[in-house]
Amino acid sequence: MPGFIVAARNDLAGMNIADKLINNFGFKFKEENNGIRIFVKNQIHLLETESDILELKELDIYQPIETIICISRHSSQTGRASLTVHTPGNLGSTADFGGKPRTLAIADPQKQKLALQELRETADKIGLKFSVSMEATHHGPTRFSIPAMFIEIGSKIENWNNCLAGEAAASAAWKAVTQSDKSTSAVGFGGGHYSPKHTAEMLNGQFALGHILPDYFFEDYDSEIVAQAFQKTKGTCETAIIDWKGLKASNRKILISKLEELGKEIERI
Repeated sequence: MPGFIVAARNDLAGMNIADKLINNFGFKFKEENNGIRIFVKNQIHLLETESDILELKELDIYQPIETIICISRHSSQTGRASLTVHTPGNLGSTADFGGKPRTLAIADPQKQKLALQELRETADKIGLKFSVSMEATHHGPTRFSIPAMFIEIGSKIENWNNCLAGEAAASAAWKAVTQSDKSTSAVGFGGGHYSPKHTAEMLNGQFALGHILPDYFFEDYDSEIVAQAFQKTKGTCETAIIDWKGLKASNRKILISKLEELGKEIERI
């Protein structure tokens, strides 16, 4: 099975995106199994689950899977209209939203790049005035031994139900699950949660980013998470992309020392 796209039935944005995948991309209902509604197109499976998308424990019955793309809502205090992409993982000592503390999922930078670029291109083409950005690594699930990523619509109910946003996210999910990219993998460091400089690199640069460890990661810094971000990237990953002005000098010093210890290349943006 090359890939799964997964939505939770209690997630308005996820079901919006799933509806567009079914209607616009030709997914057909196959069966309901263990509480999961299964739709298929070619060898791609679209799953609608009753479970919390931040855990997804019941997916263990489906093996082997090459990648998991979670389609879901994004929430923020600002409520801004947004389309976002990120890898799950908990950078610190808490895991309030699924997964385990100080544990990262496996990232697929190339699929994230494909998804982000498709979000941008589709939003521009259909005139959707939503921001498009990467997000820093956050929340679960963290338990899978294959790459996982999120494509999300934010950040309040009218955005989650927006049909054009659903179309853009569906197109991004389809492209990510069916196509490949040869950009060089990297881990991002610094900047805020929405990573504007890393977003620009993904949209226009030569690198594809998986995990992004933002400035606030250094408030609960763990050097092993830096190592884990490279280890839990699909394929080879030898480059760190640092938002230079998005980190305090003291934190840059700590980070660079660890990156040198790991033998990683450093690129400033």
